[in-house]
Amino acid sequence: MKKPSLIVSPSPHVHSGWSVARLHYETILALVPTILAGIYFFGFLVLKPIVFAVIGCVLAEVLWQKAIKRPVTIDDGSAILTGVLLGLLLPPTVPWWIPFVGAIVGILVPRHFFGGVGQNAFSTVLVGWAVVYVSYKSILANYPMPHPAFGMVPGGYVEYPPLEVLKWDGTEVIIDIPLKDLILGNVPGTAGTTSVIAVFIGGLYLVARGIIQWQVPACFIGSAFLFELVFWLINPTKYASPVFHIFTGWMFLGAFFLATEKGTTPLKPLPLALYGVGCGILTMVIRNWGIYMDGVPFAILLMNAVAPLLDRIRIKPIGRVENLA
Repeated sequence: MKKPSLIVSPSPHVHSGWSVARLHYETILALVPTILAGIYFFGFLVLKPIVFAVIGCVLAEVLWQKAIKRPVTIDDGSAILTGVLLGLLLPPTVPWWIPFVGAIVGILVPRHFFGGVGQNAFSTVLVGWAVVYVSYKSILANYPMPHPAFGMVPGGYVEYPPLEVLKWDGTEVIIDIPLKDLILGNVPGTAGTTSVIAVFIGGLYLVARGIIQWQVPACFIGSAFLFELVFWLINPTKYASPVFHIFTGWMFLGAFFLATEKGTTPLKPLPLALYGVGCGILTMVIRNWGIYMDGVPFAILLMNAVAPLLDRIRIKPIGRVENLA
């Protein structure tokens, strides 16, 4: 009689019931408030970079997987999500080929050249964005002024994004920007980086559904706030208030949607918290002393590289082994 064998498969051994496609499509659903806010403030033109970025992502994924004779997986929603996020980061006035090129680079270089979904070490969205930003910076600097569809007076306190105003004109100019405009998105910028409240609603949905862990956004935003608070208290004429920094630029989109991309973050609670703290501090370092307007995308890319090292952190168990011999 053959002896029965016990076969143990690799972890995880318990399935949550969530599929990869469901995670991606629910994340897209969480971006709907941000898209609607973009349409409200900048018009339907904000859909142009989103549409062409999605087309570029899907086309690149299909052609690559067919070329290497692997199953086509566009139905899992990962390429669509990448395109939507990339499109939200680009001004609606950019030529159609810029989101298209950024999408192709983002899908192929950090993702499929490394094995596909979940194998990417760096954010697919941010790699695609960084390539077109560095290559066509002057084109991407054409930010539209807000023109609310109804119910609000267009914000006319600044003619370009608040962080750019801070970078070139100093703290005395940004004082006049109402906090309400920063939170609602009534300022120049891109659809994904202006309306803080819209992004926050989507981010809370992701946390409530368990799609992302709370440690990354909480530690990201909290560490950025505390870091800037120290310098603002030392010299408020040189450094902007932490409240201003929290409610401007990429902060909330980066904390909830970009820094939490699967495959680029640590897996355990403590490494996740340290990852978020690193993102927040690096963001403020780049904003305060770097040459770029916003430090969020570059901070996340730098922390992507550190994520595998953070996962090696092990908490020493409490107790000891007794010698019973």
